[in-house]
Amino acid sequence: MARSKAFHEKGRPSRLTPRTARHLKRLTTGTNRANANVIAQKLNDSLTQCFSSRTRIAWCKKFQSYTIEDWRRVIFSDESTYYVFKRKNKMMVSRAKSEKLAPDCVQQLTTGDGGKVGIWGAMCEYGKTSAFVYSDNMDSTKYCEVLKNYLIPSIKRLPKEKKYIYQCDLAPWHTSNMVKDQIKKLKINMLEWPPNSSDMNVVEEL
Repeated sequence: MARSKAFHEKGRPSRLTPRTARHLKRLTTGTNRANANVIAQKLNDSLTQCFSSRTRIAWCKKFQSYTIEDWRRVIFSDESTYYVFKRKNKMMVSRAKSEKLAPDCVQQLTTGDGGKVGIWGAMCEYGKTSAFVYSDNMDSTKYCEVLKNYLIPSIKRLPKEKKYIYQCDLAPWHTSNMVKDQIKKLKINMLEWPPNSSDMNVVEEL
């Protein structure tokens, strides 16, 4: 028994707490079990909640001296992609053999691609930027174009006496070396932003 226990203790420690393991069991068993995408999202939310809480508290302490006027000068940004008649990911369903045609296990589909469109925009208390509309996936090269041709000209149209601070999340194309170099070149003042905090971004409400 001692040897067996030592064997199981080797390797990477499990990130699942007993409570999370019970939650996973409820999601994967029974007639109302969730599909793989829903399970992954719910587990990810529960695993990152503690981490997000710690980082948010640290972030709040760091910026607790910010005044209302300081926050008015923050330019909040975001980009979203909208799909027409096409899902970004395939829908996987876990079901019993007898549930093949059950309504909960069947999804109606529309044939054809339908296409997609992406939109980037930003705003602060003193105004908004021009919207950047694109059809390809966002990447570092395209985001550098956004900063140079959309953000900077929009800032120049805002009241001149303000020192603006730009906010963006931690998407891979926001944190690449290419984008960091562009930010430095354009002398953009950046706001440090905690991960998994889209609910704190005012643009999300638009």
